[in-house]
Amino acid sequence: MKKSKLSIIICAILVLVFVVMSFAGCSGTKRSVDKEYEYNTEIITNENAPVEGDADVTAINGFVEDKEQKLLTLPYTIPDTGLVVTAVGKYTGPYIESGVNEEAENALAIVIKNTTDKVVSYSSIEVQLNDKEVRTFSPTNLPPNQSTLSFPINKVISYDDVKQFTVNDTLVVPTDSLPLLEGKVGVDFKDGEFIITNLTNENLGDVYVRYKNFSEGNVYLGGITYSVVVNEMTAYETKKVAAESYSEENSVIISVESIIPLT
Repeated sequence: MKKSKLSIIICAILVLVFVVMSFAGCSGTKRSVDKEYEYNTEIITNENAPVEGDADVTAINGFVEDKEQKLLTLPYTIPDTGLVVTAVGKYTGPYIESGVNEEAENALAIVIKNTTDKVVSYSSIEVQLNDKEVRTFSPTNLPPNQSTLSFPINKVISYDDVKQFTVNDTLVVPTDSLPLLEGKVGVDFKDGEFIITNLTNENLGDVYVRYKNFSEGNVYLGGITYSVVVNEMTAYETKKVAAESYSEENSVIISVESIIPLT
């Protein structure tokens, strides 16, 4: 009888210890998003961003089409790319292909449309523009059936200095779609920073937010894609990162991607 009671007491103690340890383990685990960021469940969008269809060339900020130009017969299909030049002209405004906002005046600019059913994740189009000038256009992350106002990368060239448009070499890297992590990550923008919230109980590793600027006229502005990263996004964590080139009026997030570093 005593042994039976002793066994019952020992079992009760073991059960109590197990319960206490379980609660201790739970209390040390973050099981939800911080209350301050519970609202951050979606990736912000921009209703004014470009959509499938043709560019409205007359509405593009700072761009004046040269309808009398003799450089190309439009529309001009860039060989082996699925990209089509639909307008050529002069551009005055922010030149962003170098990664910083500089000012351009009467610079060469072309409207390029992706006529494929794939995203052009990267492209390189080398063009001879006069006897001395060889420049490269590089639209990136251009969705199917959408257009960009594209400039030669790294350096502005005056439209008056352009005497020809001869494509020397091309490279295009297509992809079916861009990752967005909808339902897994929330992204908001306030005071010059992205607020990025991991909505899951998983470690998402490094989270990259990529975005593009756009203009009126249903075109992206330049070929450039901006990218920021927050490292080691653990379960339900929220982090902030500066996004200097992002504008609530004229930018759109095109991709959110999780990359877990190799250990």
